[in-house]
Order: sequence, then C-alpha cells, then structure tokens
Amino acid sequence: MIKKAIHSVLPFLFFFLFVFAASKISTERTTFRLQTTQESFVAGRPIALTFSTPSKSNQPQLLLIHTYGKTVLNTENNNGKLVFKIPSIYSLKTGVVSWYLVENKKNVASGNFTIVPNDATPTVLENYLGPPSLLTGTEHFTMMVAIPTDSYDNPKQDNTTVVIKDQFLEDITATEKKTDNFIAWKNIYSRTKAGKMLVSTACNTTDSKEFETDIQPSPSENFTIKYSRPHKFADGNQITFIETSVIRDKYGNLVGDGTLVTFQVTTQNNILLKTYAATINGIAIGQLLHPDHQDTYTVKGYVVGIAESKPIQISYNALIDHFTYKFTEKNREITVGPLRSFMKQIVPDGIKVELNIFHKDELIETKIVETQKGIAKFYLLTPFYKKSEYQFEITTLGITQKTEVKKYETN
Repeated sequence: MIKKAIHSVLPFLFFFLFVFAASKISTERTTFRLQTTQESFVAGRPIALTFSTPSKSNQPQLLLIHTYGKTVLNTENNNGKLVFKIPSIYSLKTGVVSWYLVENKKNVASGNFTIVPNDATPTVLENYLGPPSLLTGTEHFTMMVAIPTDSYDNPKQDNTTVVIKDQFLEDITATEKKTDNFIAWKNIYSRTKAGKMLVSTACNTTDSKEFETDIQPSPSENFTIKYSRPHKFADGNQITFIETSVIRDKYGNLVGDGTLVTFQVTTQNNILLKTYAATINGIAIGQLLHPDHQDTYTVKGYVVGIAESKPIQISYNALIDHFTYKFTEKNREITVGPLRSFMKQIVPDGIKVELNIFHKDELIETKIVETQKGIAKFYLLTPFYKKSEYQFEITTLGITQKTEVKKYETN
C-alpha cells in the first residue's frame, strides 16, 4: 500500500518541481540589475546608467525625474546590457536625480543619484550688497551676500569658504565665512565717521569687483544762528544775511551738502515770514529783505523735525521820521517826496506809498504807488471824485501823516 501511494504521488511532485523551476527562470529573465555603482556624479561630465538583464524580449525605458523636469530615455540591449545616457541638459545641473526603469508600463527598478558642483571649473561669484548707503553710528549695517558657483551656475556645496573684505579709511577687514544653503553673508556695520566704504569678496582663486557703500552723517544736532547786514535801517531794499553755525551730527560729522534749513521770522505784529537755505560745508546762509518800516524780527532756524536753533532778534530803525508832500492842480494832484534816506540820499525806486482818501471821516478808497527817484504822485480825476472836500492819510516807510481837509470844485 505504501509503495503504491508513493508511486501515485510522484507524478504530481515532478509536475510541481517543473512549474517552480519554470517560474524561477521566468523571474530571472525579467530581473534588471544596476551595474553602475557610482552614486555621485560631477556636473558637466558624462553620466550613464548600465543595467544587466537576461531578458531579450522587451526594451525597457528609463523615466528620469530632475529639478529641470521629467523625461523618458530609450536604449538598445547590447550584449545583455542596457545603457542609458543622461542628456547634458540634466547632467550640467546639480541636485538629486530619481530614476525608474519601466517595462511593459510597470516599474521594475528604481533609485537615485546625486550631481554635485564641478569644483574643477573656475569659480563664479554672485554678490549682493545693500543698502547702498548708511548713517553714521554703530547700530546701522549693510549686508554682503555672496553666492559662489561653478561654471555651470551650480551653487557650491555648503561649508565652502568665502572671504568678505571691507575697507574704510585706513582700516581693512577680511572675514572668512562658510556657505550655508548656498550663500555666505556678513553684516558690515557703519562707522562713526562719514565717508565711502568699499566691500569685496573672494572664493578660491576668484575675486569679485569692488562694491561701494556711502556712510552719510546722522541727523544733525542743534545749532546757533547769527546775522549780518549793511546797515540797521528799514529801507525795504537791503538784505540781512542769516548764517548758521557749522551744523554737525552727534559724531562731529558735517551734515551733507544740501541739507535744508528753514529760517522762521516773526514780526512785532505776529506775522510769520520764512526764508530757506541749503547747507554747503555744513553752513546755511539765508537772505532776508529789510522791512520798509521800523520793526523787530524774531528769527529761529530749523532743520525740520531734526534740529533747531535758539531764537535771535533783529531790530530795524525807521529810515525817516517825516516826509514832505504838496497839492497842485486845484488839489487834484498830490506829490509825495522826494523821500530821503538816513544820509539824505534819495531812497531807492520802488518804495511803496499808500494814500487813504476820506470824505467826512469815511474811507472812500486806498491808492498805492511806488516811488521813482524818491517821488510818488497821485491824481484825483474829477469824474470819480465829485465831493466838495476830501481828507487824506499818507503812509510810507512806516510813517503816517494826515493832511488837512481839502476843498474841491464841483460841477
């Protein structure tokens, strides 16, 4: 019975072994093995992946995933080996490249490799410096950022040494920085003196061009003002010069040329006047026209929102204490002057003379003319001035004189 049972099982056993062997052979035929053992490649050099396989029935494809995109590569079975050459557009750029070997739309193998920068090529430096200007002091800084790359524009690997240099006056500083996430950077702080600072970088045998940062004066400190003038008389003609002291920042640097200074003037009647001047070599000089009447000006200088001066007072004396006038042409023509100045000289042309015309203490009209050769003339035309009497008030150079009542013929 036992022998009979064994004989009956043997055929099934032989069949099972045959099927198992056939299955194993089939699997071996479709198994692809990567023969390329290199896992890291240098950018710019040829890259190829070689696979071995006993299978000759199909031609698999290689799916390549790169930061530049995706592509599918074809090859031919050469003596049982499959060779896939990576296109140069991909082999020039660094990064991790993933690959998938596909046969009959099925993934039969996968892996990845790395492309690293080509240090054998000349180093290229990209640099960024900003801001391009600073204020004096120790809290302000500009930042130099350097990105060293190979000739294919691939950033160098982390921990690449970059030397960042800065020069100001007699001081030159060189600092070694290591790249981190492709960049090396340094905060370069301002100085307490104004001037131009030069910055450069170097990596391997490559030097950058020269970069400039202007260190400009900080906001100005308070200052003083003074005045000068040809004379102290209120002639409405000459100029008073208002000059600041040398304006500096808190570190003693001259403020930049062109800093605007506002001179605010307050008259005795609380009328506000303004004049402006820009600094040259730290000094601003404003110009102020003399008043045409006795007055005292209170002047204060401002660098608006930043600095100011203490106020000063400028007094102007009256140019005259009285003047002459006369009536002619049946009182229709009124001649004022000649007006004479402090040395009895004729006043400059353009002095304003104001005539107020009254009828029975009621102001009828105001006329204003300017002097020529020290004289101002007014004429009352009959069709417009028909009253039998008028009285006049004449004002010039801060002096007012009231005339007697004048009689006029009426038609």
